[in-house]
Amino acid sequence: MNAGHIEPVFRIGLILGAILFLFIILWMLKKKKLTVRYSIVWFFAAFVLVLFAVFPYIVLVLRDLLQVELVSNLVFLMVLAFVLFMLLSISCIVSVFSEKLKRLSQEAALLEQRVRDLEARLSERSE
Repeated sequence: MNAGHIEPVFRIGLILGAILFLFIILWMLKKKKLTVRYSIVWFFAAFVLVLFAVFPYIVLVLRDLLQVELVSNLVFLMVLAFVLFMLLSISCIVSVFSEKLKRLSQEAALLEQRVRDLEARLSERSE
């Protein structure tokens, strides 16, 4: 397979799909459904999609460098790597938030106990 076998209509569809993906990311940022911090990886993925759609020869070179027999196998490998990276990233984020939530719950419980103690002291003084 070489770059000449990729149909122009298919390449245009890939480019339009990648551009649509970029606009979806921007829309989600604008609507505050995605933070800038977490959108960086998605922008990188969209950029790679546009790059591969505009220059399909890059995929062929990568296939030869990695000694993968079929381009589709390389694409599946790259998608799997990306999904695993995203899962690891999300797991790290969830772990951090879980620890923060645990710490905040403990602090809230301590503050609630302090308020109860102060209320008990105030009720003892007023009696």
